[in-house]
Amino acid sequence: MPGEELSELQMPHSVMAEQAVLGSMLIDERCVPSVIERLAPEDFYMRANRELYQVLYTMFSRFDTIDPVTVVDRMKQAGAYDDNTVPYLRQLMEITPTAANVLEYVDIVADKALLRRVGEAAGELGELVRAESGTASQILEAAEQRIYAIRQGRAARGLTPISEVIIDV
Repeated sequence: MPGEELSELQMPHSVMAEQAVLGSMLIDERCVPSVIERLAPEDFYMRANRELYQVLYTMFSRFDTIDPVTVVDRMKQAGAYDDNTVPYLRQLMEITPTAANVLEYVDIVADKALLRRVGEAAGELGELVRAESGTASQILEAAEQRIYAIRQGRAARGLTPISEVIIDV
């Protein structure tokens, strides 16, 4: 959507893949479990897509029916609804060629999210080096821990919300 996350240096992302994942979830509810187990809301770069996915994620965890009507209602409840919501949902469903390829779209979104995490880690580590925030060994240890956390598919930010744990269980 226009006017989002504009900066001089955008992080890696694929608007088309994000939209195709969301469109697939809207046109074929059967693909939702496969998407939910592979993507988290923070894997979406565009704010509108992240908010919509968060609503879909929550609906799935509550065993709600996912279709355009119920999604609009839940977006209103979540405060993520505006005048562009209905046209944007319609657009997502129209531009998604098929839900059959959803896992390929998921792979693209996940890859871009991983690249962003690596870039964020590199930026943080660069700051540590510039500030000389420890010895070389300490900074190297911090770098190894951060990269290991990324490789393991978890953010090195702290505890995992119980809602995410319940879905996995």
